[in-house]
Amino acid sequence: MDYQPGCPARSLAGHDKDRYYMILSVDGDWVFLADGRRRTQEKPKRKKKKHIQPVNECLVREFPVTDEEIYVRLKKYTLSCGA
Repeated sequence: MDYQPGCPARSLAGHDKDRYYMILSVDGDWVFLADGRRRTQEKPKRKKKKHIQPVNECLVREFPVTDEEIYVRLKKYTLSCGA
């Protein structure tokens, strides 16, 4: 699986199971995630790679983006895929 910044990922474990986030960065076995509302870029969610399922469709190609843009793009993505 490819953990690319800007791509959406679904949480597979934890209290946030089945919630979608956008990958901000990757550091070894860890990824840093944001959803634009509860988890912003200033306070990203840190999760192990094995606890998320990345999607091979990037929503953002260039950074920086605002938290509002992350929220809107994730919302459109989840509505289009029926999640």
